[in-house]
Amino acid sequence: MIPPVPTPVFPAMTAVATAPASSANLGPGFDTLALALDIRCRVTAQPADRWCIEHVGDERPTSGEDDLVLTAARHTAGTERPLALVVENGIPMGRGLGSSAAAATAAAAAAASVAGIHMGHDALLPLVASLEGHPDNAAAAVYGGLVAVGPGGTVARLELHPSLRPLLAVPDHGLPTTRARAALPETVSRAVAARSVARTVMLVEGLRLADRALLEEASGDELHERPRRHLHPEAEVLIAAAKRAGALHACWSGAGPAVLALVDRAETERVAEVMSRMLGGAGRVLTPPVAPVGVEVVH
Repeated sequence: MIPPVPTPVFPAMTAVATAPASSANLGPGFDTLALALDIRCRVTAQPADRWCIEHVGDERPTSGEDDLVLTAARHTAGTERPLALVVENGIPMGRGLGSSAAAATAAAAAAASVAGIHMGHDALLPLVASLEGHPDNAAAAVYGGLVAVGPGGTVARLELHPSLRPLLAVPDHGLPTTRARAALPETVSRAVAARSVARTVMLVEGLRLADRALLEEASGDELHERPRRHLHPEAEVLIAAAKRAGALHACWSGAGPAVLALVDRAETERVAEVMSRMLGGAGRVLTPPVAPVGVEVVH
């Protein structure tokens, strides 16, 4: 259920909010773990005669994301006083980088600010998770950093070793999340469930310590990566190449098709070069820092 917000009071002002990209799952942490990445979506909101939305920049969404952004803003600001929204989303869309969660988070925060409402993280998270459907991406967009989301919606901030740097191999083509979800089995065996729990424990501790042996134990996800590999077989090739080049961990980013590698600072250039070569000109490698802060109201 989408949580209620206080009755808005509209001062005459413009508000700007930003929220980061995110890489969810991180291998075995399906629908639970996410890492915020400092590529941001920026939303400007101001009172207007009618509800409207404008997109600027290279990344342009489908009409469905327009609806998501408007719904998030309407819920926080109230429907009786319309807003004009300008969205500048620097996050590659349809690539498994949480662009929808970031856009909804930034829109809700900007609209709340225009309405004169202080909307804390604990109120933003259930709203964005309910609208966007991915609580892990929503938690990273709202809180920043490395996060885990419990079945009741509680968010835990986890520790990421400071030596680890994210690299993203982002193909030119997208993979719709609905198609990726449809590829997943309805049930898994007890053995798969047990191995997945073990991998997730190894992953969390391996990320805390930057321990290569633990992170190797975390690889080989059977919950979502293996069932989806026929949709994007290049992901498996990219993951293997990144690890051979020195990445401590590599996995699908969310539902893909982007691949995330976590690399020691000294190995960043070499792994990035290998991933770029594997993309073969049909994509790009991004090197965003971790976003330690999630949503921010800039002014």
